[in-house]
Amino acid sequence: MDNNLHIFQEEDLFGVKNQVGEIVIPPQYKEIQPFSCGLALVRNSQYQYAYINYMNKQVVPFGRYSWCDPQFTCGFTRATEYHYLEENNKWGIIDTLGNIVVPFKYDKIWAIKEEYLFSIKAFIGDKEEKLNLYKLANKVILDGLTYINTYSVEAFKQLTNCETLYVKAFSNINQVLFTYGCNIGFVAVTGVPKEPVIAIVVNSSGKIFPLLMEKSDIGKTTLPIAKVIPKKVTPKTHSHRTSFWDYEEERMNDVDNWDDPYGDEQAYYDGWSKEGVDNGLADAYEGDLDAR
Repeated sequence: MDNNLHIFQEEDLFGVKNQVGEIVIPPQYKEIQPFSCGLALVRNSQYQYAYINYMNKQVVPFGRYSWCDPQFTCGFTRATEYHYLEENNKWGIIDTLGNIVVPFKYDKIWAIKEEYLFSIKAFIGDKEEKLNLYKLANKVILDGLTYINTYSVEAFKQLTNCETLYVKAFSNINQVLFTYGCNIGFVAVTGVPKEPVIAIVVNSSGKIFPLLMEKSDIGKTTLPIAKVIPKKVTPKTHSHRTSFWDYEEERMNDVDNWDDPYGDEQAYYDGWSKEGVDNGLADAYEGDLDAR
């Protein structure tokens, strides 16, 4: 879609038209850069910068940063945090939702290029650091979504040769995930889905993954990722505890290693049957969801 939008000028203001010449963003900015990863950098008459999306909504508002890269690269861009003394402006890196990926503590960060995403030079004074965005950008964002294919739950299970999809919450990363075999997908539903489907999507940073979502949300380019609902849990003692990414010696779907997001939170799950709450959402994926 980025390539189908064209910048135009009326007097001293800039706007955007689509490929058939219709105005999608009225001329209102002093400067506008081409869209990249679903966002465009714009400037107002006060020389403030912002990033807007296709709907002309400010994702990164005016006045937050004193300078930003004109385009995103693989879903990332540099910015400098505003400070009244220009020499004290610090550099950082943000994603297409405005999340801070690299904190604003550097005196300089070299330009982001696709071939250097694993080793970007950054400086604090004369001290050089190497920034690995693969490790730093470990939060999967549901933004700039492009849909490759969509499956019913039953069709996805047949495709992946799995009888059951386990939906569990992982508190360390504050996300609800699902597993199919020993693979991981993400969840963009709150409560029990009314008509769940699994879409294969690509986000603004180029990550391809399966996404459990409501059928009615298909086509939306930005979605809220399901978060863990905090609850009181009685501490348990486990030997050989490993982290989520170190399950070589433990089963991925061992219930003792997960928080169950569908426990007894009856109010949160909006009237799902008592039997359903007791069984947990994971059990729902073993049979005909429509029958629920």
